[in-house]
Amino acid sequence: MKRKDDFLSKRENSDHSSDYSLEILYDDSFEDRPLGDRSPKGDGRSRRKKKKKRLPMQRWKKITLGVVATLLVIIIGIAGSFFYLRAQGEKNLKTDLSDVEDTPETRKEGLFITYKGKEYQYNEDVINFLCLGIDNSTPVEQANEMKGQGLADAIILVSINVESGKIKILAIPRDTYVPVKVYDENGKFLIEKNMQLTLQYYYGKTAEDSCELMVNAVSNLLFKVPIQRYCAINLEAIPILNDAIGGVDIQVLEDVEVGGKPYHAGDTIHLQGKMAEDYIRDRNTDQFASSMGRLERQKQYMTNYFATAMVQVKNDLTLPVSIYQSLQGNMYANISVEDITYLVPEMLDVSLTADDMSMIPGEVKQPDEHEAYMVNSEQLKELVVNFFYTEVL
Repeated sequence: MKRKDDFLSKRENSDHSSDYSLEILYDDSFEDRPLGDRSPKGDGRSRRKKKKKRLPMQRWKKITLGVVATLLVIIIGIAGSFFYLRAQGEKNLKTDLSDVEDTPETRKEGLFITYKGKEYQYNEDVINFLCLGIDNSTPVEQANEMKGQGLADAIILVSINVESGKIKILAIPRDTYVPVKVYDENGKFLIEKNMQLTLQYYYGKTAEDSCELMVNAVSNLLFKVPIQRYCAINLEAIPILNDAIGGVDIQVLEDVEVGGKPYHAGDTIHLQGKMAEDYIRDRNTDQFASSMGRLERQKQYMTNYFATAMVQVKNDLTLPVSIYQSLQGNMYANISVEDITYLVPEMLDVSLTADDMSMIPGEVKQPDEHEAYMVNSEQLKELVVNFFYTEVL
């Protein structure tokens, strides 16, 4: 202890430089420590590991709240976009008749109709889509303008009642005799004459022109009924549509050749790829009214396709958008993303049976070298009223 006392006595007269040595002497563990660890305590050179500081609980709460808030903003943004698109689609598609009066102008638009002395108003819950199958493989928007846009081999009006959840399909024979507007290759109107409806698509200068001409012709045929949307697909689109839902099972209605193989009435086929095109297009041109048998096969295929597609859509709500995108180049339509966003949820519980499919009434005749389907106007008007209108009480 003498050594320590000597130093204590010296400390009072020493300058600050002696403090360092004194601290060492008073550190009882100094001499017991290894040589490499004999630095004074607290000089910043200690090799002891410092404990990591934990974030205060209050800070963790702030971070968690920030993450939750960000996720909520994203979810609200997505939901807001969805509901906006749905609202916009509903506004675009549905016909609002709340402030519409029965006038000559609104009758020209097909919003009001008279049948057997009673007045009827268009059912604003019904949305009509004109679906056209074009008889070529050229990309729809690139068809040769000089040679026309092709012929509309399949003409189907799909009507969806978003209130009742019912869907009805009206098949229109390609050879239906109607007034057709004829244009030259430059798009100049020439004349209107009675011809097969299929030809009206040919006279459009562009795919849009052809579709609009078909919409007007079909609407006029159906006593001015409104047609909100249209879609035209070429032959290349059929296998794409078919395979997108895993193929379609059908029971053959009549003798037909599919995939180079003959099938007979009653046979069961799982249609894949080009087989679907063969089944709905095959026709014996040497047989009178063979187009009517083909139309029945088209109706059958659509019924089975719809049933299969609805099962797939319920498992994957994005499927309609995926199919829509895969058809680009092989389809021309005025259907928007807003329309699809509105319709898909509305159609989840929609069913389609053979009873929901009709064909406009009439019969096949041959006024010249070509067959023509002559419409029974009185029966057609009754069908139209039942399909699209409600009585004004």
